[in-house]
Amino acid sequence: MKKLLPLALALLAALAVNAQRAIENADTVYTVHSMTQDRFIEVVADYAARDWGMKNARPVVVDFYADWCQPCKRLEPILREVAQHYNGEVDFYRINVDTNSEIADVFQIRSIPYLLICPLQGEPKNVIGLYSVQEYIRVINQALGR
Repeated sequence: MKKLLPLALALLAALAVNAQRAIENADTVYTVHSMTQDRFIEVVADYAARDWGMKNARPVVVDFYADWCQPCKRLEPILREVAQHYNGEVDFYRINVDTNSEIADVFQIRSIPYLLICPLQGEPKNVIGLYSVQEYIRVINQALGR
């Protein structure tokens, strides 16, 4: 019995380390990143250009929000769950419209939450309002031609 105790403790420690690594990896894959309008130009596309050209290797979903917006706050956990569904196949970002008003003006954002879905080919599509995880997945799949 005394010989089994150290082995059991070592096994539990190894499981704890693996569980922590899985949590850390999940956070990096399924994160919804904050972004500014300047970063949008670097990562996604030049929103002021006449011809839309995606720079990112994967499709992108951008959540336009404001800190004071209650539906935007309710969207945060929903968007994280949607990001988990896509398992790193789509990149998710958030842009605060109060501190990035130029890009909000270009996309004529008058109501939030406002999601901009940017496929690799073609023009971006938008979704205005707060919906269920399943509805966002349906709309994103449609916009991405899935």
